[in-house]
Amino acid sequence: MDQIDLILDKTNGGLKVFQEYLGKTVAPGVKFKNPFYDDTRASCNLYYGKKCGRYFLVDFGDSTLRGDCFWFVARWENLDAKNDFDEILRLIDRKLCLNIFDDRKPILASNNSKPVVVLANDHQNVPSKELPFEIVTNASLSQLDLQYWGQYGIDSATLAKFSVVSVKAFHSRRSDGIPYSICDDGHPFFGYFFNEGKGVKIYRPGQQMRFVYAGHLPHPYVFGLNQLPPTGDVLYITGGEKDVLSLSSHGFHTICLNSETAKVPENLLPSLRERFSHIAILYDMDDTGRKESANRMNELKEHDCPSVLNIELPLCGSKQEKDISDFFRLGHTVDELKDLTEEAITKQCQSYHRMR
Repeated sequence: MDQIDLILDKTNGGLKVFQEYLGKTVAPGVKFKNPFYDDTRASCNLYYGKKCGRYFLVDFGDSTLRGDCFWFVARWENLDAKNDFDEILRLIDRKLCLNIFDDRKPILASNNSKPVVVLANDHQNVPSKELPFEIVTNASLSQLDLQYWGQYGIDSATLAKFSVVSVKAFHSRRSDGIPYSICDDGHPFFGYFFNEGKGVKIYRPGQQMRFVYAGHLPHPYVFGLNQLPPTGDVLYITGGEKDVLSLSSHGFHTICLNSETAKVPENLLPSLRERFSHIAILYDMDDTGRKESANRMNELKEHDCPSVLNIELPLCGSKQEKDISDFFRLGHTVDELKDLTEEAITKQCQSYHRMR
């Protein structure tokens, strides 16, 4: 039995694939609106082809929109049904946790796999604006996990301090109510936990869907805030969670916002001003990072922050060489970052005295 037949066999002829994307209410004999255009009248149905043993989506309002689960996933994911067919099969395999491909790790625990621990299951009492979720985590980080973080100088103690876990499977629903699952496929797969496991941000480096949020997350979102000391010299506001982890592992105080385009919450600024002598913006060296760094600098100055620094890293700004995590991965040192910070402080002081 080839991989196509295995997928059809494990998904009831592709019915489970349609339901994974469109929801369990989509079923044979039940009309529904076409998800690929602004359908004003429910004219779609799932039809079972006995000769080929698979379900087809049929739109009686548009005869050109007809296909099996593989056609459907290609169209939904904006893939080429012919040239990307292998990726389509693998995508279905991952999303439905079918474990068909040999290069995938099994989802269920076996004698050779790591113990599985259900760390959070927050389906109850979730407000409508928050997405319920269930997450299955590994009991410990694997050597591959540690190697991934280790290239940025991030150690296991820092990961534990920031409640970072290795994820085996994640189940939630989209904002439109359609459920979905993400399963371990052998690539790095992590979760950042908040509010004692009631909220999570999924992180899958290198994947198309890199970040996923669910549950009760802090508002506003500030990663690393709870790990800051009462007082300190320099607070670095950086671009993302990985950068926070890398800086913290190297001994620096740091936070990040939900993205580089996010503003620093105004109600947080008085506390940060009182607790730290300097606030340093340490964003990516690409065009977006440079632009948003200037924006954060201007915003902080408008709110009378006494010493606001802009740290520019000696990186070219490419995908492989743009942020503080890359800075440490490429062999740059703590002392180099301290020197860059001291230069920024000196420059800021000179500018201040010239203004006076």
